[in-house]
Amino acid sequence: GESIDWATAESLAFGSLLLDGTHVRLTGQDVERGTFAQRHGLVLDQTTGAEHIFLQHLVSEVRSAADGCKRPGQQASFTIRNSVLSELAVLAFEYGYSLHS
Repeated sequence: GESIDWATAESLAFGSLLLDGTHVRLTGQDVERGTFAQRHGLVLDQTTGAEHIFLQHLVSEVRSAADGCKRPGQQASFTIRNSVLSELAVLAFEYGYSLHS
């Protein structure tokens, strides 16, 4: 893997978790586009305004995060959202979210 950059390695890791049935949730400042990491987790069609998140479409059907059963041909859900909160505020929110869910 000398030619695998950080953003590609991150996508491969997230994809592996999703296919194993683990819900992945990313929030923070500019995480959809990932300006500094070149994440491109969400792309926007400039003509229609439609959003596309590649990691939500690894297989043809996506199961809900609450569904703990593993089924062939399915993946866990992937959520990616920008936040106006500071990184510390996002960390505190996500910690509380993880305790609740």
